[in-house]
Formats: sequence, C-alpha cells, structure tokens
Amino acid sequence: MALGLTVVAVFTAFLIFENNGPGRPAQEVFVVLRGENILQIAANLKAEGYIKSKAYFIFRAVLSGDLKKMKAGKYDLKNLSDVRIEKKLALGQTVPIEITVIPGWSLKEIAREVDIKKIIKKTDFLVAASSSAAIYQSDYGFLADAPKGAGLEGYLYPDTYQIPANPEASVIIKKMLENFGEKLAPETRAEITKQGRGVFEIVTMASMLEKEVRSKEDKKIVAGILWKRDAKGWPLQVDSTLLYDLTGERAGVINKEIDSPYNTYLYGGLPKGPICNSGIESIEAAVYPTATDYLFYLSAKDGRTIFSKTYSEHLMNKAKYLDN
Repeated sequence: MALGLTVVAVFTAFLIFENNGPGRPAQEVFVVLRGENILQIAANLKAEGYIKSKAYFIFRAVLSGDLKKMKAGKYDLKNLSDVRIEKKLALGQTVPIEITVIPGWSLKEIAREVDIKKIIKKTDFLVAASSSAAIYQSDYGFLADAPKGAGLEGYLYPDTYQIPANPEASVIIKKMLENFGEKLAPETRAEITKQGRGVFEIVTMASMLEKEVRSKEDKKIVAGILWKRDAKGWPLQVDSTLLYDLTGERAGVINKEIDSPYNTYLYGGLPKGPICNSGIESIEAAVYPTATDYLFYLSAKDGRTIFSKTYSEHLMNKAKYLDN
C-alpha cells in the first residue's frame, strides 16, 4: 500500500515538473466540441501547445473527479497551468459571446440574432421572451403594470451584451431586463407616475417612436402629437404598428383594413402593446414630449419628419413628399 502511494506521488511530482514550465501559447481560443471525451480534449490541448503531456492531464482529471465534467465551448487558456486549464474546462468558464441588440428590434429579431450567434435556438428564446411578464414581476418592479398575459416586448433593452456559452434563455432575458431597469432613472419613473401613466404605456409609445422617427427632437414632437391624438380619442394612424406581428403573405404589407389589435387606423388608442424594444432616447421622448400645434406628421423619402397643423396641410405635404 505504502509502495503504491509512493509510486503515485513520484509519478505526480515528475509530471507536475514536466508540465508547468514556461512557454504557454498565446492563441485566441481553445474549442471543446460537443461530444468530445477526455482523450480527444487532451490530444487537442497537446496538439495546440497548451499542455506537454496528455497522460498527466488525464491523470489529474481522474484524481480531481473532473474526468467527465469537461464542457463544450470556447475557452481562453492563455498562460494557464494544467491544473487551471482542467478546472476551467470542468467549470465551463467559456469565453463570453458578444451580441448587439439594435434599438428597434422586436423579440423575433433578437431571437434570430441569438440563433445566428449559436447562443440559443430561436424558438427557445421566443417562447421564454413571449411568456407572461408576471414571471419576472417580483424581481423587476417596472413590470408591475404590464397587462395579464403580456410578454417582454418593449422591455429587453437594446445594447451590447457578453453572454456565457450555452445559457438558459432566462440568463439573457435577465441581463436585458436589468439593463432596462438601470437605464430607467428614478426621476423618469417618478414623472411617469406623476402623469398618471404606467411603464407599459410608455414603452408602447416609445416603440412607435423608435420605428417612426429618427432624431431625438422629432421623436419628442411626434410623442406630443400622438399623446394629443390619443387624448382627443382620434386613431393614432401609425404605419409601423400595421407591420407588427404579420407573417407570410401579409408580412411587410401596409393594410389599413386588417383586423388586428395593432391596427391604429382601425382601432383608437395605443396598440395592444410595444412593437419593438426601444433605446432610452425614445423612452424619454415618450415621457417628456414636446408640446406643439401639430396634429399630423409623415416621414419623407429622405428620412425627414414633416409636420402639419391641419389635415389639408397634411394632404399637401403627402402629395409633395410622398406621392411624386
């Protein structure tokens, strides 16, 4: 028994000496593919210069109990000892994947991006993000006034995120919700309450501004127009809401007669909910609109927003900027 332990100790000491010398590689990442076993992983580590002995690496993994714990993913293993490499692979401490969510993206567009980046399947993300906001209400107070059955459209803040490999959809969602909460300043929340509105109303309005208008100044003016039209009981008549939630032959087609809770030509008031996820500029424009005498606006072909005080003036602008 004592002899056996001595042999193990000597073998271990020899291998530690052999494998902890200088000269670790400075490669970008080491990749462990799904289904690779310890023999394949050790062989790849040796071939790429991260370790000097496959035998020692495997021996260490057996002693530590990490033999079957190695996780797939991309790893930064530069300048690490064999022991630290083994632990990093066993703990799944992968290189984060970067994803940028653009202001104005809907849940479907975010889902498509995480699928393209191979972070999570599109359908899995959509199911999680379209589920009831009530699931997250206890952790995120700004969701308190979301209607029953509402999803998270409008609340997933556009930004650049570092996502760990193989995450649950909830991990990505929580990062975005936390960011939304940080961006929505206490004074802005207080102003929303002072106006007698809820955050859900604001993100719904902001989503239309995000889709309809380019500049911050114009967003504030359009917000004033839309809130005014809403107060008068007029239909908002926002084209971008008509394009939301349409698929197949109807996708991308503006049909003012379509029976949809997002048809702001057919139904008065705000649409059923947000049509995209907005940046803070659009959110603040919805909270702090600019009061004007305008009641109409349109987006010219060159991207400018053209405002009108009367319907006749609006028709003239339409003929001037859109119909020729």
